[in-house]
Amino acid sequence: MGRVRGRRQSGDGDDVMMGGRKRLQRSKIVKKGWIEWDGERFEFENAPSYSEKNWGGGFPRKWFWVQCNVFKGASGEVALTAAGGLRKLAGLADNYENAALVGVHYGGNFYEFVPWNGAVSWEISQWGYWHISAENNQNMVELVATVEEPGTPLRAPTQEAGLVTACKDTCYGDLTLLLWEKTSDGKKGKLILEATSNMAAVEVGGGPWFSTWKGTTSMPELVSSALQVPIDVESFFPVPLFKPPGL
Repeated sequence: MGRVRGRRQSGDGDDVMMGGRKRLQRSKIVKKGWIEWDGERFEFENAPSYSEKNWGGGFPRKWFWVQCNVFKGASGEVALTAAGGLRKLAGLADNYENAALVGVHYGGNFYEFVPWNGAVSWEISQWGYWHISAENNQNMVELVATVEEPGTPLRAPTQEAGLVTACKDTCYGDLTLLLWEKTSDGKKGKLILEATSNMAAVEVGGGPWFSTWKGTTSMPELVSSALQVPIDVESFFPVPLFKPPGL
């Protein structure tokens, strides 16, 4: 049992569409409250925290996730969220595409790496190794997470079978995070951030995971520009009956 109150700091939200579900991630939050576990009460105030809210019918066909806000080697607060998935496209056919993002909060700035402003690449093993790199017009980022423990199986929402055991994760991942400015010729420039942690949350889910998953996601310039045009989604579905699940 427990009671937790959260205060979200500005500029800390990351949105990503994954597998028909919209995931709103808050990686830079401070909370006040208490948690009681096994007869012992733990109180905290202004504790760095993470939360997310999901909309939709299920998680992607397969996915990975890395989150951390406890780092060494950096002056000031650092918060990282990285996630990706194999999501089903709208329609009757079984067509899928890769989607991924990396978000870093550091020094009062939010460094966003998403398909519509750059490219994200990854190499994720069945368990124990996460290597993700990304770039946009201004910056480049790379992170490597490893873990030796077996992880904890968890239930997750799926399109096919509802809430079932479909993933595993741990909060004891070893993580290295590097962030650079990008030079005019597209290479790594000034190193902005180099930080490490042994308390990273890491996860893999869905499947099948027959081997290491290597992927890249980006968008053509025309599509990227179109996606950044503000749209009032509510105006397209004035009658709730016709609104797609998750919107």
